[in-house]
Amino acid sequence: MPLTPLELSCAALAVFCAGLVRGATGFGFSMICIVLLTLLLPPAHIAPVIVLWEIAASAGHLPFVYKEADWKALRHLALGVALGTPPGAYCLASVPAAPMTAVINTVVLVLTGMLFFGFKLRQRPGRWGACGVGALTGLINGASANGGPPVILFFLSGPSSAAVSRASLIAFFLFTDVLAALVYWGYGLMTGQVFLLAAVMLPCVGLGIWLGSRWFRRVDEVRFRRVVLALLLLISLAGLLPSLISITG
Repeated sequence: MPLTPLELSCAALAVFCAGLVRGATGFGFSMICIVLLTLLLPPAHIAPVIVLWEIAASAGHLPFVYKEADWKALRHLALGVALGTPPGAYCLASVPAAPMTAVINTVVLVLTGMLFFGFKLRQRPGRWGACGVGALTGLINGASANGGPPVILFFLSGPSSAAVSRASLIAFFLFTDVLAALVYWGYGLMTGQVFLLAAVMLPCVGLGIWLGSRWFRRVDEVRFRRVVLALLLLISLAGLLPSLISITG
């Protein structure tokens, strides 16, 4: 996955900004990375790298928020993720780059739009509903390393505070991404170049998350999230158009 110095600089800036959002809100990292970085590389090259960054970010974050996570809900979600991830990874390994990029950007556009316009379930799903949310999350995460929106909607629909939701998302992403990494390995997507790019960019991820975490107690969280979601809508539209032109052209 050769990148020119300019492309590498753009990728580093994208990763830093994604880390900043992740540190401040607990979500958004994968959505930003997958949409921006697929402008430079095919999804099958990007998704495994993002999974490695997410694992590193969550593993470093979890010890500080472990006690606040909703572990009861997470158990039911995890069961669904285990069922949904393998078929998603199969799609990532098998579908050509242009259609896969279009699908990823469309999914991001729809789910981000739901979050931006305040869509919420009337009540949090029960045990089997949580498993279904987990399965959908695993399917999307396996296909694009971008399974956040369904589980974000899940936690927004319950009584959890912002701190509990944030902690639960961090714990959840660690599980989903470790599982996705193992499945990607089975499909031969975890190459030496993937590990090299992940290592080169990891300082940008860490710096962004550290700065974002320092902001967490000081920013207007609701307004900040809306700004992030608005940017994601624009970014996903920008990523969707070239992929559609490539398919139809």
